[in-house]
Amino acid sequence: MRPEISLELLYLGGNLISSIPVELANLPYLSYLVLCDNRIQSVPPQLNRLHSLRSLSLHNNLLTYLPREILSLVQLQELSLRGNPLVVRFVKDMTYDPPSLLELAGRAIKTRNLIYSARDLPAHLVTYLDLASKCPNPKCAGVYFDSCVRHIKFVDFCGKYRLPLMHYLCSPECTSPCSSNPQSDADSDDEHSVPADRLQRVLLG
Repeated sequence: MRPEISLELLYLGGNLISSIPVELANLPYLSYLVLCDNRIQSVPPQLNRLHSLRSLSLHNNLLTYLPREILSLVQLQELSLRGNPLVVRFVKDMTYDPPSLLELAGRAIKTRNLIYSARDLPAHLVTYLDLASKCPNPKCAGVYFDSCVRHIKFVDFCGKYRLPLMHYLCSPECTSPCSSNPQSDADSDDEHSVPADRLQRVLLG
């Protein structure tokens, strides 16, 4: 085993870092990650592979949202976010480029669960189809490839804090109310709320 693979604590604070290297996700034993006092604007969703992470220090950066994948860090007990311009109201970014004909065809194949293989399609199309992402809206069976809606929603952390997490939805319809409920299914916080007994400290101020 290479020495860096067994690393448990990594301090990268105060280094003027503007982006977090995705290679950090390849440290399976990392428990304490300090990235404070930098210029970081986003957190790569690949960090959800840090299954041993207990403490994540991101204070004094330029974060306005967090990836929703951060909720899968089941060992995370401390999250420091103070000194970041996290959004303070519900924001929706409805910038949306309509899907291409290729993507429309790919969506149809995936949502209808049509069987395909390298015997039926060129290899690059098989690879493309395998890269489909499922829409996180629990009431939507759609998928997307390149065309999606960036959508920031607040998630309840420990019953005390509401943090903005980035979602990628398959279409603008997933952000529209579909019933008398003022929030759509995609807006609902219940599915991804974090119980108080899991995350012990969220430091915002």
